Amino acid sequence: MTSPPLPDAAELAVAVIEDLVAGRWTPIAEQFDPAMRDGLSEDALAAAWTQVVGLSGTLESHGEPEVLRAGDVTIANTALWLEAGDYTARIAFRDDRTIAGLHLVEGKAS
Repeated sequence: MTSPPLPDAAELAVAVIEDLVAGRWTPIAEQFDPAMRDGLSEDALAAAWTQVVGLSGTLESHGEPEVLRAGDVTIANTALWLEAGDYTARIAFRDDRTIAGLHLVEGKAS
C-alpha cells in the first residue's frame, strides 16, 4: 500500500521557489538530504537558476503545485512562467521534509 503524499508539500515547494527567485540559496541547501548536499552545492544551485533566468528572463508567476506520491518521496510539480519561457520546478521531498531532488525542467511537465 502506498503512503499518502506529504501533507504540506505544496507549501514547501512554493517556499523553495520563492527562495530561488530571491536568490536565497542557503535556506534551500539547508533542506537538502545528504545525497543532495553531496551532489549540489549552493554555487551550483545559484548557477542553475542564473542560467534559467539568463535564457528566459525573470519569473512572472507560478502555478499551484501538483503533488503526488512516488515510492518513498512526494513530488511537487509547479509550473513557472518566465518572461520568455515556461518551466516546471519538480521538487521531491522525503517524509522528514528534506529535499531529495530539485529539477528545473523546460516546458510543462507531464
